[in-house]
Amino acid sequence: MCEFKVIKSERPINSSGKAILVDYYDFVKISNDRIMNVLAKDSREGYSKSYYYYIRDYLNKLRILKENMINVKAVFPFENSKNAINFRRGIIYVTNDKQIIYMNLHSNIYTNCENCVAKPFCTYYLSKIISENRLKVSVTKSNPAEGWEKAISSLQSKYVKAKVIELT
Repeated sequence: MCEFKVIKSERPINSSGKAILVDYYDFVKISNDRIMNVLAKDSREGYSKSYYYYIRDYLNKLRILKENMINVKAVFPFENSKNAINFRRGIIYVTNDKQIIYMNLHSNIYTNCENCVAKPFCTYYLSKIISENRLKVSVTKSNPAEGWEKAISSLQSKYVKAKVIELT
């Protein structure tokens, strides 16, 4: 049903952060707790020096980090097909108060919304994303997955699809 994570960032955030696309494989890889911790903190605590810099270089290569600061507002996963790029239902979003939100609606970490232990946090952060971006999406507390789908689709249209149309 989904995978949901929130972590407070201690890194500086580029105020002109933009949206980027990453391959779905890389998107899933970022959800690893070690990678999320390196994304959020500039601290080698608990990591060997080489492993820390390996992860940091990986995040730099994806253009999520730049000059030791978070360089994105949103990250959207995609998959290549023969003649198209298909968006997947997921997002990494950096809030105005430096919270990093990871949501992957293709994962099975949490199996249903009815009995989910993360549901209060899930609906809170969904509402936060909706209000920060002034989206016209309603949040159903009984099934927030529907709201996430609509919000992700709206954010993809706002940050990515409009930019692609401008380029053509």
